[in-house]
Amino acid sequence: MDDVVELELVVEAPAGWVAINLDEDFDAREYALAVHRFLAEDLELAGEIVDRAAVDAAAAPLAAVTRWARDLIRDRGGVAFAHVGHPEDPTPVWLDVLARPEDDFTAWAEERFGVGIPGVDPRADVREVVLPAGPALRVRSVVVPREGESPVTEGVDVLVRPDGVPGRVVLSSTWIALAHGNQLATLVDEFAGTVRVRVVPPGEHRE
Repeated sequence: MDDVVELELVVEAPAGWVAINLDEDFDAREYALAVHRFLAEDLELAGEIVDRAAVDAAAAPLAAVTRWARDLIRDRGGVAFAHVGHPEDPTPVWLDVLARPEDDFTAWAEERFGVGIPGVDPRADVREVVLPAGPALRVRSVVVPREGESPVTEGVDVLVRPDGVPGRVVLSSTWIALAHGNQLATLVDEFAGTVRVRVVPPGEHRE
C-alpha cells in the first residue's frame, strides 16, 4: 500500500495575532478572557494604564470568533487565528488555514475560487500574487446576506498552489468592521506571507 502523503503547515504569525484554542473542552469565554488579560498585563508592564473592566468586556468578540472557528474547523480541519490589536478595543478579524494533499481538496479549492467566491461577489478583487508558500490567487470579497440574516462581512481568501508539493493551501479570513477593511486586508496579507507548507516524509512525526 502506498504511503499516505501528509502536509505540515508552518506559520509564524505576526504581532497581534493569537492562535485560537480549538479544544472544545476549554470554555470559549474563559479562553478569550485569558488572552485579553494576558495582553493587558503586557501593556501594564510596559507602563500603560489599562481599564480591566473594558478588557473583560472586549473579550466577547474573541469568544464568539472562537465558537465560530470551532464549528467550522470541526468539519474541515486546519488552524485558526484571530487578531487582537488592543485588549480594550479590538477590531476582530479571524482567519483559518488549510493544507491538504488530496485531489478532491484541490478540486474543492479550485471550484471555490473559480466559481464559489465570484458567484457570491462578482465584483470581488482578484489578483495573482507570489507568496513564500508558492504562486497564489488572492481574492478580496464582500458577502451581503439576505435580509434578517448575519451582518455584511468582508474578507480576503488566498489559494496557494505550492511548488513541488501536492494539493493546495487555502487561507480564509472574515471581518465585519467594513470601515477598517483596507487595514484588515493588509494584516491578512502580512499573515499570508508567513505561511509555509512542506511534505511530511513517511514515518516522520509532525513538528
